[in-house]
Amino acid sequence: MPTLAPPRTAASLWWLALALGLVDVVIGLAVLAWPDETVVVLAVLFGLRFLVGGLLRLARSVLARDHAAAGARVATAAVGGLFVFVGLLCLQDVMQTVAVLVLLVGFSLLVGGVLDLVAVLVRGPADGFGRRTVWDALAGVASTVAGVLVLAFPETSVAALAFLLGGSFLVFGVMSVVVAFRARTVAGEG
Repeated sequence: MPTLAPPRTAASLWWLALALGLVDVVIGLAVLAWPDETVVVLAVLFGLRFLVGGLLRLARSVLARDHAAAGARVATAAVGGLFVFVGLLCLQDVMQTVAVLVLLVGFSLLVGGVLDLVAVLVRGPADGFGRRTVWDALAGVASTVAGVLVLAFPETSVAALAFLLGGSFLVFGVMSVVVAFRARTVAGEG
């Protein structure tokens, strides 16, 4: 009769955290070294995601055999067609996609920040302007300012986004490598 292997502890899988950390470090360094190319790659991936998602929705609307309502199948096909159209537009002019994404991010931050501030003002003194209200107000101001800055300086915003993304990958990668080696020690393999 075969013997079962003892269950592995999380610490014994330290090498998974190490592998992920090393991948994150490499991606972070690549993004920091080539920020413009990174933004282009992200825009292409965004376009591909819409294109593939749209094609899959179209296929689902045609191939569904579960007696789905005709209206639901038509709606799925319509959304699929829209996604394919958007995906093709994104892939046709990648820099236009980057510009639109930056504008959407800036607009979202601006509108979200203003709405957060309105919510704080609506709650007003009845809430006593407690700690939570102050933090909500600060978050609303920060979001509003960030939105204005992104819309006013879109090129700088793209570079800043690439820098933050690359820096985040690098920091998380280094942290993951450190955690992996600590787990290795805990597992008694180091």
